[in-house]
Amino acid sequence: MIDLTIEARGFAPSAAAIALRTAGACPAMRYRPDFRVIAAIGLFIVSHSDGDGYRFQTATRHLQEGEATVDLLAWAEQHLPGEGAIVSWSSWGSTPGRLARLADRELHPRLSAAAQDTAGRWRDLPQSLTWHLRQARSWPVPCICGPELYSPDCTATAPVYLLPAEDVTAPELIAEAIAGWQAWARLFHDFDDDRHPAAQALKALDAWRREPPSAASA
Repeated sequence: MIDLTIEARGFAPSAAAIALRTAGACPAMRYRPDFRVIAAIGLFIVSHSDGDGYRFQTATRHLQEGEATVDLLAWAEQHLPGEGAIVSWSSWGSTPGRLARLADRELHPRLSAAAQDTAGRWRDLPQSLTWHLRQARSWPVPCICGPELYSPDCTATAPVYLLPAEDVTAPELIAEAIAGWQAWARLFHDFDDDRHPAAQALKALDAWRREPPSAASA
């Protein structure tokens, strides 16, 4: 469904773009709220203040051995800014829809509230605006559920050795998050007015990318 309110809500100088890397789980998981395993999360965070101008940060978190999706959600809960717009786009399905289904309101209150606020904070860009963005490959994961195929206790699991390597995934996620934020910011970029906040932010990003800091990882 196309969100017609994204442009009407305007440009937010402070924002975070979120990119997901997912893997397809076995058919037994299709009855779950979301049967794709979230294998990694990337954030591109843009903050603005009158004194400091625009600041840019990147952060990624990759699924580690013995971890589950809930561990990545806990990381996102801590790193997602409490204010500002959140930008996403289709990643083998709706990103806020997936996170709203998986996030626990008690364990991940900030993430859960934001993912359900698609008419407010969250800007989920339609494919008509993001068709040019690189779509991450869908990684299949073999069924490892064992004999309890449809047990309520069965959870989507992905051994780390079956997933893309972290040193490959991290820079890809950062690049995708930056490209997604750019696609959103350019909706408001007025080419004959370089004083517009979106134009200034895009110009600041160009300067930052000429010598970007290393990605944060936790």
